Amino acid sequence: MITWGKALGIQTKVTVFIIGVVVSVLSVTTYVSRTLTEQKAEENLRERYINIVKQIDAGIVEIEELRDTRTLQEELEKLLQVRPNIVMVDIFDLTSKKIHLTARKGIEINRLVSAPDSARIEAVKRGEVLTSLEMDGTDRFWNILAPVRIRKEVSGLIRARISTKEFDDLVSEERRQAFLITATAAIAILVFLVWYLRRTVSKPIGILIEAMAQAEAGNLKSQVKSYSSDEIGMLAKQFNKMIHKIRNFNEELEERVQQATKELYHRYDELISVNRRLSEAQIQLAQSERLAAAGQVAAAIAHSIGTPLHSILGHLHRLKRDTSDDKREERLKIIHSQVERVVQIIQNLLDTVRKPAPSMVPVRINKLLEDLLYLVTPGISLRGINVKTNLDPLLPDIAGDVNQLQELFLNLLTNALDAMPGRGELEVNTSFNHSTVSSNESVTITILDNGHGIDEANLQKIFEPFFTTKERNKGTGLGLSICQDITRTHHGEIYVSSHVGKGTTFTIILPVKQHETH
Repeated sequence: MITWGKALGIQTKVTVFIIGVVVSVLSVTTYVSRTLTEQKAEENLRERYINIVKQIDAGIVEIEELRDTRTLQEELEKLLQVRPNIVMVDIFDLTSKKIHLTARKGIEINRLVSAPDSARIEAVKRGEVLTSLEMDGTDRFWNILAPVRIRKEVSGLIRARISTKEFDDLVSEERRQAFLITATAAIAILVFLVWYLRRTVSKPIGILIEAMAQAEAGNLKSQVKSYSSDEIGMLAKQFNKMIHKIRNFNEELEERVQQATKELYHRYDELISVNRRLSEAQIQLAQSERLAAAGQVAAAIAHSIGTPLHSILGHLHRLKRDTSDDKREERLKIIHSQVERVVQIIQNLLDTVRKPAPSMVPVRINKLLEDLLYLVTPGISLRGINVKTNLDPLLPDIAGDVNQLQELFLNLLTNALDAMPGRGELEVNTSFNHSTVSSNESVTITILDNGHGIDEANLQKIFEPFFTTKERNKGTGLGLSICQDITRTHHGEIYVSSHVGKGTTFTIILPVKQHETH
């Protein structure tokens, strides 16, 4: 259906153009043909009416018959009965000096009689037949002036007024029939064109457009069936070839992307593993350095306190043998000074090795967890793990060390991923623990997995340094120990519950407002 405001289709455009051309050609041809035919028919009609008038002339052979009004009236009556289109007939006698009307018959008999003008009479006397076409409203009439010859002499004049209504009605009917024929032909051509164009143009193009739409939607397996060898058929074949090439290219590209993605995930997993081992190695190195430093400190302590201790020991032995109070008092003062020296050496050692206090700043736990989840996204995707989060939008900021909290939660997330090597579900939740006393307010963070779980015997040891259930070279056993230390540094608590084959849940409770530490 053609609707205004929408672009016309090829079928509609071609149909309208061809129908316009055909109708125009048919109309012009019909018009020219009808015009020429009507002109010829009009001329034949004129000749026919002249012959009718000449028949009247042929019936008058003597001058007495020209002047016999009664006989002429009867003959004219008979003629009008046969020729009802003859409106009026006048017969004039031209033999006397004055023109004399000898007979008159017709439906316009009451019409005023007027003799022809002298010029027309002279033309008729020369034997000429005068004709003129008169319009009276919508009716047409032929006015014919013809001579009456008696013995080859013009003795009278016949004036006939003949209506063309019968002819005009016939012409109108023929025009109507010609119009109907033209319209019928145009409709037949239109129907044929619509059928033919729909079959050869619209339908193939519609199929091609549908295939293009499917290809645009991602269905590259669509093919267009070609039933013809014309331009549309060639277009369909070229489209099929193009789709085939695109499909092959797309499949090859997808395969390469999948390979590259797998390689990327593999490299990322290796990077995470290497980074974890590096971090653990750094921790071990730091621990070794601490132990070495502790050994050096112990040696320094032994050296530093060895002398005062020996001195104290010596004075204690002498104190047993001294009998003088003054001597004993002096030795006790020496022993007291050496003990104070040992205490000062130990205090200096403690000040040297004491762990620095964390740098407390406001921390948005939800944002921190979201960033860490995004960080481990490749590992999550590689393992096919489904992540669920239920983060309390009203969770307040807490005071904490960002770096230490990142290490805490990253260790727990990494352990959860390692517990689910082949698909699983990871859930991270936060909640705010309200309290009437602001100093007792806290936030709870839970990290749940449905991995292989931890058995009861190992569950009691997981926070011990260097304890691990992971395979060799995949863990040092320091991660959860560090998590516990960081939680305690933030005056928080960490709990774990686990069931073998069902999963593990870590719960961390951190106060909103940190207590001052000394």
